[in-house]
Amino acid sequence: MARTVRITKEALVSAGVLLVRKSGIGALNARSLAAQAGCSIQPVFRNFGSMGNLRTEVLRGLDAVYNAFIRRYIDKTDYLFTISLAHIALAQEEKHLFHAMFLTELFGTRTVEEILQSSWNRETIDCTATQYGLSIPEAEAVYRDVRFYAFGIALGVYAGSVTLDPGEAKALVRCAIARFAALPE
Repeated sequence: MARTVRITKEALVSAGVLLVRKSGIGALNARSLAAQAGCSIQPVFRNFGSMGNLRTEVLRGLDAVYNAFIRRYIDKTDYLFTISLAHIALAQEEKHLFHAMFLTELFGTRTVEEILQSSWNRETIDCTATQYGLSIPEAEAVYRDVRFYAFGIALGVYAGSVTLDPGEAKALVRCAIARFAALPE
């Protein structure tokens, strides 16, 4: 009797993450996932019980990919600049991941104040205060303004309505930081 290959939960999550990165969050369904994983849909439901449970695990996997991507760019001595560039690069290199993370409600919605108070943004704000000699409220304002400025660039890149020459994103973000922080250019 032939041995049945057991498809693990981890293998399905990895396949789901790959599927979303290749084809977008809209492609995440039982049939597409099964095809990506090379199995029938039965292991999907055996391992997760529902598409909702699977989606939750795939979102965790996407968050891990996002964090790894961002970490490749981060230099904490120039945190605001490098994290801004990382998000623009994400829109260029990982369009489907950018879409899932920032252009859907899959990861929740937040007010501007909640963004500023999020634990994952506080380190950037604190580093910005130290780097530019700003008070915390001033650093929060600079972070907020640069974040949304860089997001606008990233959104244009994602949509294909903005193309950037090499080094252009760096120049734009440096200029924005200088202006928002009232630094000499």
